[in-house]
Amino acid sequence: MPRDLQLDRDLTLRAKQGDPAAWRTLYDTTCDRLFAFLCYQIGDRDEARDILQETYLQAFRRLTIYRGDAPFEVWLRSIALGRSIDWKRVILRRLKRTARLDESSALVDADIESVRFESENSALRRALRGLSRHQRACLLLRELEGLSFQEIANQLGCAESTARVHHARARESMRASMCGQTSPRGEGDLEGQKT
Repeated sequence: MPRDLQLDRDLTLRAKQGDPAAWRTLYDTTCDRLFAFLCYQIGDRDEARDILQETYLQAFRRLTIYRGDAPFEVWLRSIALGRSIDWKRVILRRLKRTARLDESSALVDADIESVRFESENSALRRALRGLSRHQRACLLLRELEGLSFQEIANQLGCAESTARVHHARARESMRASMCGQTSPRGEGDLEGQKT
């Protein structure tokens, strides 16, 4: 068993038993990277902070279900990804409810990926927004976190080959977008495919 995985298991066991120092160590070793991940997923630092806090609260409440099969940070990231997707759904519902009647027809066909924020104005953020959520997650987990494709596949609940395809398409789309070209997302982007 890798040393880091054993350390995670030991720390979570101590945290489950009520050791605040163990929980603090888990928090300190994961917080910065998890916050960066959420900033890219959400596009708003303040909202990312709120979701980060919700992620840790949920993890603390559900610590008993962490089995230690994967690093603690991977488990946290899966919680954070779920919370960020839920947050975007809530925002989309609010936008739909508050839209004026003549604008509502434009929002009916909108999806979570169409939610935009003022803080997402840079070219990089625009390019990231153009990716599906699985492509964006694969790209960020691979490029920023340095995870293997198997770890990414476990995180997203798909096959390793699917994670590789998401990553390759994300890179291609980002390259095209940053060069000012269009790279339309096709129906075959394997969004959420379990194979």
